[in-house]
Amino acid sequence: MVTGWLVLVGAAQDPEDPGTQPDEAELELIVYGELQVEAARRAVVDELAELGFTDVVERGDHVVYRHERPWHGEVVLYEDGWMEVKRQPLRVEGREVPWARQDTPLAWAGCLIYPWACLRINGAMVGSRRWRSSESRTVAAVQPKVQAWGDRIADLAVEHRSDALPQRLEALWTEGIGLQGGARLQTYRERRAALLSYWASRTDTVWGDEIRRAVIAFCRAVVQHSDHPFTDAELRAFGATQEILSSSPRSPGPAEVGAP
Repeated sequence: MVTGWLVLVGAAQDPEDPGTQPDEAELELIVYGELQVEAARRAVVDELAELGFTDVVERGDHVVYRHERPWHGEVVLYEDGWMEVKRQPLRVEGREVPWARQDTPLAWAGCLIYPWACLRINGAMVGSRRWRSSESRTVAAVQPKVQAWGDRIADLAVEHRSDALPQRLEALWTEGIGLQGGARLQTYRERRAALLSYWASRTDTVWGDEIRRAVIAFCRAVVQHSDHPFTDAELRAFGATQEILSSSPRSPGPAEVGAP
């Protein structure tokens, strides 16, 4: 969906109107996010290849990367960014030989002559201490890139939630409905704190910047023009003074520090 970003930048368009099309900047933003996710995933796969996980097995919603040395185990990558490091299971395979590629009919024919050569047990039989050591090294090497990949996935997922953000901000301010669930916020002090907390917790990416800009715009247009604007102390605590007050008609005075 592209409409969510149009709401955020103040140029909302009706998705039901065939004559209304998203502009090139919005399409570029979505494509940019998808490319960033793919690039981050590629970095993970490249790192696994460098470590020796070169045997790739496609399994629907996940891909298994097995190490060329079975006792090093295997890494499972899921499309949602989840990684799992496991022992390689006991398995039978048509081993690659000089005259046949792995799992080809000729390779399997060789199993009839040398059946023990097709049985892979090293991954399942490796000792616990040796396995834990190998597992720890793999996780330490790959985790930073997996984390970056997961962050990109999360950033891109923001697009699916952002189209309702203005309505959610309004519901928070007028009705006390939390942005992330929980009990209803009864006081305006709690609601101001929730807005600032949400603003401060966004990721430092183009997606997080879009959300922060939407929150800042709401705070300037609605909160600062209400009877319960942010106090100087609240804004200083979150380092948000310049952003929120730069176009506000007035700055809350010292007398408002204890305002509800």
